[in-house]
Amino acid sequence: MNLLNQLSGAKGLFLVYGKAGVGKTTFLMELLNHTKGKAFIIDSENGFSIDRFKQISDKDVELDGLFVTKPKDFDDQTKMISNILENEELFDFIGLDTIGKFYRQASKVSRTHANNELARQMRILKEISRKKPVVVCNQVYQNINENRVEPLGRSYVTKWCDHIIFLDEENEIRSMKVSDKEATNFVIGEKGFVFDA
Repeated sequence: MNLLNQLSGAKGLFLVYGKAGVGKTTFLMELLNHTKGKAFIIDSENGFSIDRFKQISDKDVELDGLFVTKPKDFDDQTKMISNILENEELFDFIGLDTIGKFYRQASKVSRTHANNELARQMRILKEISRKKPVVVCNQVYQNINENRVEPLGRSYVTKWCDHIIFLDEENEIRSMKVSDKEATNFVIGEKGFVFDA
């Protein structure tokens, strides 16, 4: 059984982080594909493609149960997340792709305000995730002091999460590491993730 199948159907707050193009949005679509019911996607990066989701889906996609919205800035993203909390019974799956885009912009203006808002967003998403899967994709930055890649917002994001998934690519080999487990290699094909046998 591959890692994606193990995570499918799990409740809780998922953090999926990695550099651009490594497969974060595809991971979000894969978990969504394994969830029944209605879904609400906050697409901050304008990267969630309905056509790509249809391609990945192994069943007939009921698009009337899929709601995709695009915030215009960090405050708008906070409002959308708060609105989900007020209407959480309407949805069985929540996705945010990505929480880091507007955070990065807001932190250039005021790091304190950006960190407080990020923590607030994550706290709300954590509350929602007690009853359903919530997937948060995030960008990364290079921590030069420790020579490693970390999710934007670091502990403001990670301390709330039940499942932390790091997607990486080195020498054209992609890998997925879930929390402290050993990394598993994968490729992204037409139908989504394909893991090494």
